Amino acid sequence: MDFVPEQDAPYSDLLILHGAIVFFLQVGFVSLEVGYGRSKNVKNILLKNTVNILICAIVWWSVGYAFSFGGSAGGFIGTSGFFHDGSLGAVKIWFYSWTFCLATVAIVSGCLAERTSLVAYPVLTLLMASWVHPVAAHWTWQRGSWLLGISQECRFLDFAGGAAVHVCGGLMGLVGATVVGPRIGRFEDGRAKDMPGHDVSSAAIGTLFLWFGWFGFNCGTTYVYLGSMAAGGSPPPAASSSAAAAGQPAGSPADRVALNTTLTASISSLTALLLSSIRSGTVDLVVCCNALLAGLVISTPAAGFITSWAAVVYGLAAAGIYLGGARLLIRMQVDDPLESSVVHFACGMAGTLLLGFLARPPYVAQLTGFTCGGLVYGGRKGGVLLGLQTLGVAAVAAWTGAFSVLAFWALRRTGRLRVDQVTELAGLDNMEHGGPAYPEFNLVPYNNGSAER
Repeated sequence: MDFVPEQDAPYSDLLILHGAIVFFLQVGFVSLEVGYGRSKNVKNILLKNTVNILICAIVWWSVGYAFSFGGSAGGFIGTSGFFHDGSLGAVKIWFYSWTFCLATVAIVSGCLAERTSLVAYPVLTLLMASWVHPVAAHWTWQRGSWLLGISQECRFLDFAGGAAVHVCGGLMGLVGATVVGPRIGRFEDGRAKDMPGHDVSSAAIGTLFLWFGWFGFNCGTTYVYLGSMAAGGSPPPAASSSAAAAGQPAGSPADRVALNTTLTASISSLTALLLSSIRSGTVDLVVCCNALLAGLVISTPAAGFITSWAAVVYGLAAAGIYLGGARLLIRMQVDDPLESSVVHFACGMAGTLLLGFLARPPYVAQLTGFTCGGLVYGGRKGGVLLGLQTLGVAAVAAWTGAFSVLAFWALRRTGRLRVDQVTELAGLDNMEHGGPAYPEFNLVPYNNGSAER
């Protein structure tokens, strides 16, 4: 994604619409987390997710957008556009990119649910929105970054955030879930104990909300690429001549993106559901929902760069990664209530790396001007692209992992990471938020059969 912050790029009105759709991801994240959580923590989940949105808006306005898409300083970080307004660049690009930052922050929240101190979330949101995600986004998307400038014939590909969003959010969540430790009773005598959520309908509806929001996530990004190309986002001369020789593929790239996003989610969910039912003898709704999300995540770095048959391969890979990753978390006794670290970190990383094999050269040329393709299309450039993809994922993971370890270590050392045992057992709503989210659960009967709270 090449952002053009210096001007109001073409297609920017479409980005307002798609940004609003991406914002709807927050409804899905909240609904999913509430459904997979227990009723005694519902208020806490709703409040912290809402506060995260508010903090993220202020941080992205003040410094986050500038660090991400400002003029590049040595290819490492942006240095212009602080306290953003219309005179500093394309405000519609600001709005769209802000919703991506929101999604990154929301991923972390799900990994830490039900036992993390409310004070910890604003700290993590500040770190992610002001520093970790902006720098990663600058490397992967901003023209002039060190990662995009390594090669004159190929470039690192991350269509809509496999590395910059999902690796960032998923890895910070994984580090956090490991450091904060499992919920009380999750693992006993070396074995995992089921801790089902209180509202599976909320989880299922949240999954569908997320699927809806993902069309804004992926399809809207198409217009960023097209706008950048139309506004003069030209690659080096050698890449430009190669792109012209390759010709332009027929059809709208947005159509391709919508198709590939739908296919990966559908293939992943159905495959995982079938394999899980064969193994367990039951048809599990949680597997259906989480594998669907895994398919959406794995499509994010690739949807504009691959064919429909490659999207099927991506979907099959997502199903296997999700099922294997969920079992690995349990074996490692890492308590991730939403399995977000597998869905986002593992699948985001895999989707980005697979581009080194399956990116189709004409599609890459149409959106970036470079004709690099994956290894299955032959040629020396396939190896170059795979190397760039591996380097990009490793760099983002190292950057995110280092600051995540520092942040969670500091929170734990200061006693601000985890709530005490009494609060966790009684429920965060009862101890920190003035009572349960469902007060009718606590009705006490009168002698005459009526009830009071």
